[in-house]
Amino acid sequence: MKKKWYLLILIVSFCLTLTVGYFFGQKQNIKIQNSTSPSPTLVFSPTPSTTNKSSPTTSASETTLPDSFLIANFPFQSQAPLANWDELHDEACEEASLILVNYFLNNQSLSAETMNEEILKMVDWEIKNWGGHKDLTIAETAQMAEGFYGLKNYQIKKNITISDIKKEISQNHPVIVPTAGRLLGNPYFRSPGPVYHMVVVIGYDENTIIVQDVGTRRGDHYRYSEQVFLNAIHDWNGDPDNIQTGPKNMLVFE
Repeated sequence: MKKKWYLLILIVSFCLTLTVGYFFGQKQNIKIQNSTSPSPTLVFSPTPSTTNKSSPTTSASETTLPDSFLIANFPFQSQAPLANWDELHDEACEEASLILVNYFLNNQSLSAETMNEEILKMVDWEIKNWGGHKDLTIAETAQMAEGFYGLKNYQIKKNITISDIKKEISQNHPVIVPTAGRLLGNPYFRSPGPVYHMVVVIGYDENTIIVQDVGTRRGDHYRYSEQVFLNAIHDWNGDPDNIQTGPKNMLVFE
């Protein structure tokens, strides 16, 4: 009998030991888990960007022009290539300027005789198509470029600045510019100088614009100061007494 009680006591003691051990172990696990859980992380929302993604960006190469540039191998003859300053040739600056551009674009040399022949043919074209030989706006000069020579790669640009001209020249694009001729102050013009006049811009350096000025036999690579040239730019408005109200336009050939 004593032996049975002894065994029973042993069994109960063993069960109690297991039970206590189990609960103690669970408590330790809870402590361990609490001690090793990561600290809460603070999350900051990113500050919204102030950059306008839709705004175009401009590279330095697009905004920076070379200090100087000259379109090479540009032909020259004056609007009176045989020194015959009659009424027809005296009013032929538009035709002469366009002829220079066409011969440049086609990489052709231009003699005085050829220049004179081209001027006469072009005047005939104007008479047949427009009824006469007259002063031409920059838009009409573009029409003649296409109608007479078949030139189509051109743009008319309005309200231009000197920087606009330089940008085109730096891309090797010759530019025809209409002017109030007497504001140019060219000492080689026949006095008092043309009321309305066109030139071909082919280069620039420092504060100087370089042109092929067909209004004088000394017009090859002639130089005008930027300010004088800008002030003189005026498209034909049909009124010689108010030529200075004409807009600042140009004809660009690509």
